[in-house]
Amino acid sequence: MTLVGQPPFSEPLEIALYLLSRGELAGAESTVKKAALTAKAQHGSGSHPLACAYADMARFHFRTRQYERSALEFQHAAKGPLPPDPEERQDRLAFMFGYGAALGAQGRLPEAEKVLRQSLAFARNLNGAQSASANVALVPLADVLLMAGKTAEAAKMANQAYDALWKLGDPLFTSTVGTRAEVLKALGNAENPFADLAELPEEMVSAAVATILTRAGHGDPARVRAVLADLLVFVDAKYGQDHAMTCDTIAAIAHHEAAVGEDADEKVRKSAVRRAVWSYVVGRLPGGLLANLDVGFEGDGMIHLAPHLTREPNPEEVERIEKVLTEAVDDLFARPLTLG
Repeated sequence: MTLVGQPPFSEPLEIALYLLSRGELAGAESTVKKAALTAKAQHGSGSHPLACAYADMARFHFRTRQYERSALEFQHAAKGPLPPDPEERQDRLAFMFGYGAALGAQGRLPEAEKVLRQSLAFARNLNGAQSASANVALVPLADVLLMAGKTAEAAKMANQAYDALWKLGDPLFTSTVGTRAEVLKALGNAENPFADLAELPEEMVSAAVATILTRAGHGDPARVRAVLADLLVFVDAKYGQDHAMTCDTIAAIAHHEAAVGEDADEKVRKSAVRRAVWSYVVGRLPGGLLANLDVGFEGDGMIHLAPHLTREPNPEEVERIEKVLTEAVDDLFARPLTLG
């Protein structure tokens, strides 16, 4: 599911996501909860600041894949009379987008489709039928329709959003790329769906890639695998193997295979983990020491690494090898760093 049309991160949400990236889940969650309590104390129940704080919690829980909590929080944020202030109405639209996306991520597809069609109508009424927000509203709806097996309708909406936002030159275009790519895979289109990204400014490419990577572990495993493989071809060619976007994409491939259980392709997962670890360690160990690297997985999913060396290492080198391999795995699990 693609979370579209959201406002910029508030300071509490930005802090929470930073803490989350460092593995500090409890502290991260406490940050957005504390902000909501402060908003309630200062502005009262039913206030717009409190609605925004609930939406921050919802976005945080969407990020951590706690979709039931996210849906309840987005729903709470979107309750109440329609606010008279134009900016607050735009926020209400964002909350509705979030509610529909969180329902879809839970697999509650009929409910999600209903909410997202209401969001589409609201966006058209609020901003005009040809507006960027009305077109981006088609994206999560296309996601839900694709999940429901309504591929033709999903393709129509995904392509309409993609083409319209491309012509508008709106940054919201970046939200369309992943959905359209998966739809094309569902239609059996073998072409790389990311060729157009080469024409975009760097910040839009980065935003598009971040959105695409959120699909890892979701949707149809084979389709998402194909989307991520095409994305890796694109970022590898454009940026090279050491670029953050390339490293994030490789990590997303590994995470996708780990998340889909029996539908995983172990060969793809091993290849991604090996490439990620090799890329990290090769420049951090003495030149010529590392000859090869075998990758395996324990029953609980833990990664097992077996380095092959060109010579017998001294004690300091043994310690260094162990340290760098541990850092490499930590780096892999910390990525992707920019999920929106």
